Amino acid sequence: MKKITVLSTLLTIILLFSNSFAWSIFYDFENAKQEKDWKVLEGEGKIENGRYIIKNTNTNSGIAVIGDTTWTDCTITCKAMLLKGSEDNMGFVWRTSANNLFYVISVRLDQRIGYCGCINGTWMNGGSPINPQAFSTQIEKDYNLKLIVKGNTFQFFVDGKDMGEWKDDQLKTGMIGIRVYKAIMSIDNFEANGPGIPSSPVESKDKLATTWAKIKV
Repeated sequence: MKKITVLSTLLTIILLFSNSFAWSIFYDFENAKQEKDWKVLEGEGKIENGRYIIKNTNTNSGIAVIGDTTWTDCTITCKAMLLKGSEDNMGFVWRTSANNLFYVISVRLDQRIGYCGCINGTWMNGGSPINPQAFSTQIEKDYNLKLIVKGNTFQFFVDGKDMGEWKDDQLKTGMIGIRVYKAIMSIDNFEANGPGIPSSPVESKDKLATTWAKIKV
């Protein structure tokens, strides 16, 4: 009877801990193999000096994504900066199926945070400002970006400051990633977690292109 009670207690503890954790996919870009996980839809993307660089080439935009078109809600974070030669903006994309079908949030050099959607090549909102106050974007300065995607609501943070939210219900699922427009974006410590993201055992970054970690939520 005592053994059953102890076993029951242990199972309860394990269950409680498992419910307080979520799986996260994480890229530190210290392993060159991580570059293969990123699908470049437009422009040029590569790892340089422990960071991932995306830039536009033949067109004005550059897009690099991970995952698949079944991903839904998620939280995305990374360090990001605009490099010298940038003229416009950098940001996240999500619910992405192609280079003409996605949502985007952008940190812009015209001192605002803009949001819009590209629906089969047709742009909505046109980069309307999401933040009521000006944002002083600087070249070669790292910003901590965070996007929370929950249903039809999208909330964006820069350096821990809530920059506002917007809603749209046209796109339900898709890949996630980064985008530039007339710019060069450098990112580090890209992390994403959510119900649509598959779990995987923790592995050494030297053995696996993608470093997976179990994080508390």
